[in-house]
Amino acid sequence: MPNNKRKRVSKIKDKEKAHPYSRKARQINRAMHKETSIAKAKSERINAALGRGQKIVWFRDNMDKGEEEVEAKLKKKMWTMVELRQLVDVYLERNDEEIETILAKKEEGKNLLQKESLFLQLVDSEVKEAKLAGVEVPDLTNGAVVKALRAWDGDLNSITTIKLVTCKPASIIPIEEEAKNSRRGDSASAKADKIPQLLTEQQAIEIATGMAVN
Repeated sequence: MPNNKRKRVSKIKDKEKAHPYSRKARQINRAMHKETSIAKAKSERINAALGRGQKIVWFRDNMDKGEEEVEAKLKKKMWTMVELRQLVDVYLERNDEEIETILAKKEEGKNLLQKESLFLQLVDSEVKEAKLAGVEVPDLTNGAVVKALRAWDGDLNSITTIKLVTCKPASIIPIEEEAKNSRRGDSASAKADKIPQLLTEQQAIEIATGMAVN
């Protein structure tokens, strides 16, 4: 019986002599595809961990802004949800200075570098996603998380000890409330529009028949 066990490319013997359409060539292709998939998945995991790590580092380094000189025991033990949302706004604005520099260059008619255009796209995508679905941030409303975050040394292997929570920026909350109130107003208005119409029909029947309609 043929051995269908997938091997690493480096372990396949005489691969240089394999005919393009031979069984060994197919074995080599399967092994290469498998190794490529594994490498891609590993790279995506690393990039995701790095991105998450950079975000957590930002919150660790910025959550105590203005309280750097305060004694550790007197520093804030936890945040309210409103305060956390306000901090998310600050997080989303962290690139504003760099964005202004790039946009000023664009207004001057200068061509942007590919990395500058990509940077603008990534920032725009991040802000839109945060406003639509929220962004994962350290749960500073939890005192244990705040304590763990202050003690965190930046090691990605221990990043799982810091609980995350999905949170929208504070700036989007009034807009959402306004939209909800508008929908409630439209619904109430639609109901109110129906009432006179029903009363008018009842009155017409009463006039035509001379009978009261209950």
